[in-house]
Order: sequence, then C-alpha cells, then structure tokens
Amino acid sequence: MRRLVIVLGVIVLVALAGWQAMSPWMALDTLRDAAREGDTVTLEQNIDFPALRESAKSELYQQVQAEARKHDANDPLAGLLGSELAKRFISGTVDALVTPGGVSAMLITGKALPGDKDADTQPEIDWHVKWVGPRTFRAVPETKDGKAHPSLIFKRAGLSWKLAGIDIP
Repeated sequence: MRRLVIVLGVIVLVALAGWQAMSPWMALDTLRDAAREGDTVTLEQNIDFPALRESAKSELYQQVQAEARKHDANDPLAGLLGSELAKRFISGTVDALVTPGGVSAMLITGKALPGDKDADTQPEIDWHVKWVGPRTFRAVPETKDGKAHPSLIFKRAGLSWKLAGIDIP
C-alpha cells in the first residue's frame, strides 16, 4: 500500500511538472487560434485587458519621457507640458489599439501597431517562451527582419495563463 501511495505521488508530481512546462505553449496556441478565427470571447477570457493597457501605457510613457529628457533639458516647463500632452495622447491611443482585434494582429504578425498595408500578406511569426518566474513567462517573437518587436508578458491565473503585459522595445 505504501509503495502505491509513493508511485501515485510521483505520477502526480510528474504530471504537474509537465503541465507547468507545457502550459505556456498551450496558452499561446489558444490565443493565436482565437486571433486567427476572430474569437473575441476566447481572447477576452485569456487576456487581462486592463492590465495589458496599463502595461502598454507605462512602456510608451517611459519611452516618451526618456526622449523628452534628451531634447528638453534646457526648458523644464516645455518638457512638463509636453509630458502631460503625451500622457493623454498615449492613453487614448492605447485604449483604442488594445482591443481584441489589435491584440489579434499582434499575435499573428508580432507588430504592436496596425497600419502596415502588407499586414494581410505577412507570414505568421513564431513565439518563444522565456520563463521570468514560476508565475510569469514572456513570449518573444522570432522574426527574420532583425528588428525588435514587442514581447508579451503572461501571468498565471489559476491553472491557466492570461496575457497581462507587453514589453515594447
């Protein structure tokens, strides 16, 4: 009886380790399939849109601030005014772009911004998983164009994963 309990315990541990190792790829596949099919219900279930929007706003705002510091070192008031205008512009733009359709395009093409006239003819990209911690992983696009593309940050939500952030280069 004791041997059976040990064997069952080992089987459960191996199954949990396998689930932990494979679940990020399964989450990515689920999102990409939903993106291809236009399945907004599945996208909304697997994406934390408020967290994703806040992450995108933060990333973009930090980049704008860094650029503003370079150019407005002599005029702090202009930098402050520009910074406030940039914050409002970024907020509205991100709210308009981080939608099921916008995220679908990014999952398929790897681009954060729509508007590329060749987007329908671009090949789908592959994503690589890089573990950040036991409850977080980063999906990094593999592209052949040599350009930096945004990576997606997933957080554990129970036994599954939710897209909750973005890292924009």
